[in-house]
Amino acid sequence: MNKHALYTLIIASFTIGGCSTMKNSTTAGKASDDRPTIYDLCAKYSSDKCGQAHNFITFYDRLLTPKRDSIERFFEIGILNGASHLMWKDFFPNADIFGIDLKDYSDKGLKDGIYTFVANQAKREDLQAFIDKYGGDFDVILDDGGHAMDHQQVSLGFLFKYLKPGGYFIIEDVHTSLPAFYPREEFNVDDDESNTTLRMIENYIRTSFMVSEFMTQEEMMYLQKNIESIELTYRTTKLHSTMCIIQKKEEW
Repeated sequence: MNKHALYTLIIASFTIGGCSTMKNSTTAGKASDDRPTIYDLCAKYSSDKCGQAHNFITFYDRLLTPKRDSIERFFEIGILNGASHLMWKDFFPNADIFGIDLKDYSDKGLKDGIYTFVANQAKREDLQAFIDKYGGDFDVILDDGGHAMDHQQVSLGFLFKYLKPGGYFIIEDVHTSLPAFYPREEFNVDDDESNTTLRMIENYIRTSFMVSEFMTQEEMMYLQKNIESIELTYRTTKLHSTMCIIQKKEEW
């Protein structure tokens, strides 16, 4: 089998226990009131989550619009120009927005309720320092950071326990697992691609075992015991836009 053949199977959305096909949508969701929709705010802040780029916003509309007034703690890895942090703050009226990045981008989030922190998402001591300062119990953790394999997998392994039961851990830009399209050394993909985030997720869907060379045994076991579902999305954009949505189990 061609080494990329495995990934050609990912043409829609996979969910633990079943799968569903999602068609590309160009229709913006309607709010139940007069507030700007998530599409309006994505356009206002020119986020690359919008339709002209990765078009992840359609998934966020389905997932997060029904929770708009209940989200209280939203944590996004990766700040850059601060566009998405400003978008989330406008979208979630009752939420504090937290962000980390390798660089100090505190001047990009000049709005009450946005908190930034300098940290390397691939270093557990940095992540722990962030948690020590701001706490956990997040409704959503969204990884739009460095996109390297160790970045994505260390962050998932370490931070998943700080997600609320029933919360979502979202990994954007999983397409960096595909060196045929993203052959950049800084993404840390092995020659045989066995260490990629996409391969890790696909293997978990097949076996229910979480295996990562970047996670501790304790982290892998915690994920196995506490993942409720995984949805792997692929957009047929020129960017090969791929995202993973992981829901944590509720407490009973």
